[in-house]
Amino acid sequence: MFPSDRYLRTILLVSGLFMMSSVLPVSAAMDPRFEIDPRTLGVSAASKKIEKSDRRPKRRRMVKSSATASGEGVVYTVKPGDNLFKVLMQDYGLSNDEAETFIEEICRENNIYDIRRLKIGQKIVIPPLRRRVDGTIPGVHSRQQVAAKPLAGGQILRLNSPETALSEREASTRVRETWNKLLPPPAGGQKPIQLQTLPFSLTLDPQRYPVFAAMDNGKIMVDMNSSIPPLVKALISEKDPSVRIVSESPLNGKRFLSAMLDSAGFYSVEENFSMDFGSDPKLTIHTDFKIEKTPESLIRQELLLMNAGRSPFPRVIREFLKKEGFTVYEPFAAHKPATTGTTGRVYQATSKKQSDMIDVLLSSISIIPDKNRRLDVFAGDNNGISLSVKAERYFERGGERYVVSSFDGDPITYTLYRILETKGYQVAILDATDDFRKVSEKLLSCLRIPSTYAQHELTPEMGTGYSLHMSGFKLENPDFPVAGVFLTNLELDRVIRDLLAEDGYSIIAK
Repeated sequence: MFPSDRYLRTILLVSGLFMMSSVLPVSAAMDPRFEIDPRTLGVSAASKKIEKSDRRPKRRRMVKSSATASGEGVVYTVKPGDNLFKVLMQDYGLSNDEAETFIEEICRENNIYDIRRLKIGQKIVIPPLRRRVDGTIPGVHSRQQVAAKPLAGGQILRLNSPETALSEREASTRVRETWNKLLPPPAGGQKPIQLQTLPFSLTLDPQRYPVFAAMDNGKIMVDMNSSIPPLVKALISEKDPSVRIVSESPLNGKRFLSAMLDSAGFYSVEENFSMDFGSDPKLTIHTDFKIEKTPESLIRQELLLMNAGRSPFPRVIREFLKKEGFTVYEPFAAHKPATTGTTGRVYQATSKKQSDMIDVLLSSISIIPDKNRRLDVFAGDNNGISLSVKAERYFERGGERYVVSSFDGDPITYTLYRILETKGYQVAILDATDDFRKVSEKLLSCLRIPSTYAQHELTPEMGTGYSLHMSGFKLENPDFPVAGVFLTNLELDRVIRDLLAEDGYSIIAK
């Protein structure tokens, strides 16, 4: 019986291995203690390919229980610790700038007014992106294309860098200017990284790998493009532990600043920090980072706030924070053009007199009433009887006649006002004890203008770094000659008034 082909191949393979082992000298094998992984050298084409594969960011997929497909996009369920930036950046792999580009549309779709106060279990619809034929998004230029990531239902999420993004050189210059104020460099300037030993010497180009100061005389070196081989990183860490390497680009905004602040050795760095000033009106300040350089920073009122966004704080906010002991840094902020006063109007009715409250409210919708006008209940030619009643305020609007008067408790007077209603008048009767809220509710109801008394947000746009909430009536009616009418009886201090004015509101106080 002849051996099978498989048996012959096995014999030949074993014989070949035996012959190779007898030819190679024993000394050809290297001591395993000194073997180096080729990937750490970053030299050959093969090692570069491996290194590039290892550096590929690992983007987490959304948990199936947290996101479901819908006809209008993806429905995401908020989990503990979530915020919109985290959802977009960690679950979808977007950069900070890319998330900021898309987050305004998400807020509009979900009626989200404060992106930092999401509730656990809240459902958020992530809408489908509107793309051009070439796959780009309107209003966004292609600087560094984000890899397309499939969502539930086959939807593709693809974003580019925002149209107003800084160049890497300009972003680096701004970071340098800000950091030198935060941590001044040593006398003579910051020296490049150099290592001199008997076996080797190492020098890194300071233009390509800039160095920044850190606490305790430490140094931060920025590897913007992650181009330093792992072997060189290991040598630096081994020979000079004071050097901390940040492998992020300034173009990544918040991620870059987070890595820099983590490496600086500050006493405390708090991310996504918010603080409230006042209760009503309530001004809330939102910052990306709050920094305490030393344990005494809080006692000495030397707290630092830093934002990574392009929208700067208004001048009023910066001056206010400075008086409160905060220094603000905004390295990437763009110049904010002056507002021309078209956002809306805020009407203040601080008087306790009902007549003044009525006049302010009517003025807010461009109505000038007749005061103390006599209205006929029975005309003189009706059996020779003439009976009239006084209307404290009378006006006409939309083809209808309106009467506003106070009720003095006399049932006869009350009956006369009801008779006016049978004659086609719209009558608002006020009690002597009615305050601003009650007067406004009765008059707005009579005018059939929908509005609710609440603490409304008057922040003009998303991403401003602050929010302003104030109690009153927010009137939104397409028939009004001025959009954004707000009624309040609150006293406004100078900071709130200046902030409203800078945001484009006209303030009318009576």
